[in-house]
Amino acid sequence: MLNPQKRLRLRLYRVRVFFYLVAFVFTLLALRLWYLQVVMGDFYAEKSMANSVRLVPIPAPRGEIYDRRGRLLVTSRLSYTVSLLPRELSPEHHRVVRELSQILALPEEQIWAELKNSALLPYYPVRLKRDLDPRTLIALEEKRLDLPGVIVEEIPVRNYLYGDLAAHVFGYLGKISPQEWEDFRQQGYAPSDVIGKTGLERLYERVLKGKDGGQQVEVNRVNRPIRVLGTVDPLPGQGLQLTIDLEVQQAAEAALKEQLEWLRRFTPYKNARAGAAVVMDPRTGELLALASVPSFDPNRFIGGVDPQYWRELQENPAHPFTNRAVQSAVPPGSLFKPVTAVAALMEGVTNRAEIFVDRGRDPIYPEKTCWIFTREGRGHGRINLVTGLQESCNIVFYELGRRLGIERLAYWARQFGLGQASGLEFYPGELSGLVPDREWKRKAFSRPSDKLWYEVETMDVAIGQGALQTTPLQLATLYSALANGGVLYRPYLVKAILDADGRPEQTFSPQVKRRIPLRPEVVQTVREGMAQVVAAGTASGAFRDFPIPVAGKTGTVELGKGIKDTHAWFAGFAPVEDPQVVVVVFLERGGGGGASAAPVARRILEAYFGLSRPGSKTSPGAAPSASPVAPAPASPGPSAAPTPAAPGPTDLTSPAPAPVPGAPTAPAPASPGASEEGA
Repeated sequence: MLNPQKRLRLRLYRVRVFFYLVAFVFTLLALRLWYLQVVMGDFYAEKSMANSVRLVPIPAPRGEIYDRRGRLLVTSRLSYTVSLLPRELSPEHHRVVRELSQILALPEEQIWAELKNSALLPYYPVRLKRDLDPRTLIALEEKRLDLPGVIVEEIPVRNYLYGDLAAHVFGYLGKISPQEWEDFRQQGYAPSDVIGKTGLERLYERVLKGKDGGQQVEVNRVNRPIRVLGTVDPLPGQGLQLTIDLEVQQAAEAALKEQLEWLRRFTPYKNARAGAAVVMDPRTGELLALASVPSFDPNRFIGGVDPQYWRELQENPAHPFTNRAVQSAVPPGSLFKPVTAVAALMEGVTNRAEIFVDRGRDPIYPEKTCWIFTREGRGHGRINLVTGLQESCNIVFYELGRRLGIERLAYWARQFGLGQASGLEFYPGELSGLVPDREWKRKAFSRPSDKLWYEVETMDVAIGQGALQTTPLQLATLYSALANGGVLYRPYLVKAILDADGRPEQTFSPQVKRRIPLRPEVVQTVREGMAQVVAAGTASGAFRDFPIPVAGKTGTVELGKGIKDTHAWFAGFAPVEDPQVVVVVFLERGGGGGASAAPVARRILEAYFGLSRPGSKTSPGAAPSASPVAPAPASPGPSAAPTPAAPGPTDLTSPAPAPVPGAPTAPAPASPGASEEGA
């Protein structure tokens, strides 16, 4: 047992130890406080501010698009968008994702994929769904306290003022894909941004995009804004002024839709579901209209295209995404006969005065007949070149093709721009078509017997059949060269790039691709024949009493043995002596060129010349623009079918058409992106 003195010393020792421990602890606390407040003070002050201040990007509105007269076609409007801030997600983020999936009707896997794609930009909002409807917006606001990291932004979205009008020209927007982001990330794009997928939206993406701004916003604990601390305004994208004329484009699309509907309801052509029209200024190459039907509404891609609507577009046998003005290459039929006539006159194998005798059958190949022989069992009799164009006499052009040979005929076809892209800047690009010749056939076929070129194949090409393939746009450039005397222009859609104030910043001028050395008398002869086509020939019914002289050519293309449907063509220009406008109309499986395609061209020309506007004097017999297009009297029958030695024309409405060997095919439509589809 310790004595009192030792017990006292032990107690004092314990007190000292306790004192030292307390002093040590307080010293550590003091040092820690000094470290936090002095050494790391600025860091934690900044972090504290970051917990209450958000940097909110402000997307720039895309540039506006105008027609040639300055009328607004495409603009932007504000809409509500729900976004996730990855760095603000709570430990319960799985629950947040699950609830968002239910409210937005988006699969959870899609939301997780969006977060994963945005991992490199944790401070940037991951935009899950744009253009929220009121019901979804209310549901989000009701659960805002239970959804940390979720914000609702008011951002600009695209607004196509005329719905599906010129949809193939404008294209549509969709969420940027991972592959596209690799190409665009250096320009400041985020993984959840939208970009142009097709058309001018894609071709001029960097012009239209603009520069995003941002705001420093103080928020409360549930991310509701309290006050704005600073703002950097976004810079809107540059605008585009197009060569398109709004009224002409509207007339072209309306006439195509109404005529196709009329054909399906009242004629045997029940598969007439698609077509195209190209309207061009032959003096400059400006495209006044570029129409393709069926089409799609790019407004329905905003906020995420409905999966059902996307499936309807993809499964539609008429292929609404195909821009038939530039991506359908088919035989031109009798629209090619003016080229054969030019070639024959320029090469000296015929002249204006020569008389041909048409007894209905070709004298060397009796199986080659004229359309009038098929219908009436007779020929046109004695006929010259001008009347041959007027009556679209196959026998005349069979003979001219035989005299020319395929090499000279192909040379002149290429002089007029066939077999090559027209040069239009577009996305996706146009098809180049096909001008067949001996060299092409040697490369396109494998069996030795198939590599031989036969005279009957030259005859088929001479009337625009066989393996010859052209697009409506190529034919528009061809007929423009016929109209202006031989100048082949490069077609274009954009007149100017505009600054933020709508002033031209960069303008585009006509570009001459080639000057075809045509003799004036050759041009006059062919022009006279085409004028007679409209005045007294195969297009006279459609243009009866039209007050402005028109030169044109009808075409009817067979699809192959046993197929009753035919493609319908019309191409022409007006006025005849001073051409201002070229019109090309194509109706897929639409029947005869004179009965089906020519009335559509008349409607377009009425719009161009102001004959169908309110208060204007519409000519007697002209179909009013608000009514369905009335068919003209039956046109001449189709041209002779291609010979077995040459591959036949493509059946465009089949699900998987077999292409002509060596001919390009149209690209598949670009996906708008999974998150934008909502699938």
